[in-house]
Amino acid sequence: MNAAPPFALQHASQRIRVAAFIGAVALWLAATASWAAAPQRDWPLVPPPPDARSYWIAQYIEQNTVPMQIRGFETDASVAEVVRWYETWFKDKVGYAASQVGEVRVLGARMGIYQVTVQLRGTPGKTLGRLASAALYEEGGPSEQERTERIGKGFPRPPGSQVVSDTLSFDPGQRNRTIMLTNGMSVETNGLYLRERMVLLGWALLQDRTVEAGTRSALVFRRGTEEMVVTIARQEGSCFVVASQTTPE
Repeated sequence: MNAAPPFALQHASQRIRVAAFIGAVALWLAATASWAAAPQRDWPLVPPPPDARSYWIAQYIEQNTVPMQIRGFETDASVAEVVRWYETWFKDKVGYAASQVGEVRVLGARMGIYQVTVQLRGTPGKTLGRLASAALYEEGGPSEQERTERIGKGFPRPPGSQVVSDTLSFDPGQRNRTIMLTNGMSVETNGLYLRERMVLLGWALLQDRTVEAGTRSALVFRRGTEEMVVTIARQEGSCFVVASQTTPE
């Protein structure tokens, strides 16, 4: 019996929902990154529909330890027309499935070691699309437990925190890591905890600024040639912490 691939899920619709969530978080974090120094991979070719205007969002990104590639496109065709085009393209792919996630139509299938996902959203007069490939099925790669243990590793997490995402990207000459977590603590309590723990880890505090009546805080740390900017914000009953670390290479 063959072993289940890393991150394998029970149903195809679940796989594309997970890939869609990973892609959505990656989009938020990768919009302005450059990927010249990124590792090279043999990515699958996922074409945009005919006459679509396509562009890169991320030629390489690691989202929660999963290598990904993301392109965007827009077309004057309707969502229904684009769905029909991709249904034809996907028909011979393994595990093809489609679902609706809010206002977004999501189609996906497996291509070798990659889960390929197409996300479509209608706007007045056009359709916006995202094409994402995620390396979820690499043989000999880390197990699901190993991936989980690596997410957020090395960054101090206040008690009760949940890591939302851990994103690795590359610019020429430097590596970027962005960690986002959430918890129920106040902005002040998060700041006190992080200042203390970061200093113990060898980071020097360069800036500490709280604004907007204590609902938002920004901390800047440095350790050797590394720099980390931490923003803390209170929103809708939860606190969100985003740590952006740059490391020269």
